[in-house]
Amino acid sequence: MDAPNAVPETSPSPLRRLWGVVKWVLFALLLVVVSHRGWGLWNDVQTKDVQLHFGWLAAAVVLYIAAWTPAWWYWRWLLSAGGDDISALQVARAYFCGHLGKYIPGKAGVILIRAAMIAGAGGTFVRGGLTAGYESLTTIGTGAAVAAMLSPWIFPGLPQRPGWEWLSSVPGYPYTVPAVVIVACLAALPLIAKLFTRLSRKAGGSSGTADSDSSLLESSLVAQGVSTRLLLVGSLMVIIGWSVHGLALGCIIRGSGVTDVSLLDWPLWTATIAAAISVGFVAIFAPAGIGVRELIVVESLRNYVSPQQAIAVAVLLRLVSLIGELIAAGGLWPFGAKIQLDVKNSEGATP
Repeated sequence: MDAPNAVPETSPSPLRRLWGVVKWVLFALLLVVVSHRGWGLWNDVQTKDVQLHFGWLAAAVVLYIAAWTPAWWYWRWLLSAGGDDISALQVARAYFCGHLGKYIPGKAGVILIRAAMIAGAGGTFVRGGLTAGYESLTTIGTGAAVAAMLSPWIFPGLPQRPGWEWLSSVPGYPYTVPAVVIVACLAALPLIAKLFTRLSRKAGGSSGTADSDSSLLESSLVAQGVSTRLLLVGSLMVIIGWSVHGLALGCIIRGSGVTDVSLLDWPLWTATIAAAISVGFVAIFAPAGIGVRELIVVESLRNYVSPQQAIAVAVLLRLVSLIGELIAAGGLWPFGAKIQLDVKNSEGATP
């Protein structure tokens, strides 16, 4: 006999099951396309000029970990603005452990893991998830803007291609491209801040914690909103992180055997990795952007290095990022609190 208060199990809707199938089909097709493209480039010439230099690759791992520091520090700032004063150690721990969630169970798992770990560190689950989402959107949006600003360095010969000759007549090209993107982003910041504020208030009013967690509704993040200044300073911090990501990619390129490497190519490195990570994040059907990120790296670098080296760099970037995330998450894990999944009772959880 069923218990009187038993909650009936609900099966996924047909639409949700269909999306699950479509997602995996798209991912499989992507892997086929990327593999075919990589195989063709690899066999394009007979000479395989890939020589690994592990010192440069180790430096890339260190830089990759350091490159995320502005992002998780910005997240800590958002948490503090919302009323959760969490130590830097706990925020970094939640951030890097959440990074691994993009592989299993998926990109949404990143936010859930971070929110649960912030709740276990003494914060609130809802506020942790909300601010983690803001940080992710800011980081990815800023990465897309950085890639757009530096796109002339990815496509240096674009003005000579058919249909794009008009670019050569643009005054100050290619430096006008970053200027236009910066002006557009500055104009959009107040609108984005208002959107974040509206989402904050909506989440605060519909989180189911209005009675038991009134402090969430009274927090400055919900009551006053996300200010344009907070978003601007956070974006500037994240831009610094993207530039360090570019240095990490430069070390990977050097570590793959490329000897003709110069800091003058830093804009190309930064644009490439910013575009790869940002587009990989948006491709929701690809866990951790697998395939998407590699394709962008190969296509962006194949005119800068040999085809084989471009493929090697794409694969090494994936390995460096995974190793860096495992080192950071594994090193910080023993110093944290329990994971708290109780949304209603997560306020004031003890470490």
